[in-house]
Amino acid sequence: MTNRFPAAAALAFGLCAGAAQAAPISFSTTGSPVHTYFQSVPAVSATVQFVGLSAALELTPDVGQQTRFFTFFAGTGPADPGMTGIEYQPHSLGLTVLGITKYFEFDLGVQEIANDQYQIHAFDMPSLTFDLGATGTLTVTPKAFYTQAVQLRADTPAYHLRDLYATFQLTGTTVTPVPEPDALALTMLAVGALWLSRRRCG
Repeated sequence: MTNRFPAAAALAFGLCAGAAQAAPISFSTTGSPVHTYFQSVPAVSATVQFVGLSAALELTPDVGQQTRFFTFFAGTGPADPGMTGIEYQPHSLGLTVLGITKYFEFDLGVQEIANDQYQIHAFDMPSLTFDLGATGTLTVTPKAFYTQAVQLRADTPAYHLRDLYATFQLTGTTVTPVPEPDALALTMLAVGALWLSRRRCG
């Protein structure tokens, strides 16, 4: 006779142990005002702006989830053939999770280059870590692919240049569901019946 006791025991264990469940996490980001570059040079102009977003995520512990967290706008003014210097300006962008706010702080450079074009240089946004207490530790890592350099023609009107993405990863917490009492009782009865059946057949 086939021994079904291990299978029944495994079923009971699976009901009791369960698997890690997704945790709801909401966030919002605060962007920047319009930053205008080369204000001291009348014939040259460039602007950049980060616009914040908000979203609700279902994060499975130890599994990163990539999501959009800023939109990036840029535009340029007229070109000046004699202007080749690069100008950097500091940016501070807020991220709020469960009432905790931290800031991505970085410098962003803009430069006029040859052929009546402007270049917005790559910028390095740091990772942020949030201690969310019983919910766990959340690490937000901006994706470098979306912060690389880009070139714009002179006199390009300000427009939505690109979306910025980051990986949100929750660690340090495991939520295990507790089975309903009726389900557990039925499972244990099934295990007991199979065990008795095995003894009688033995």
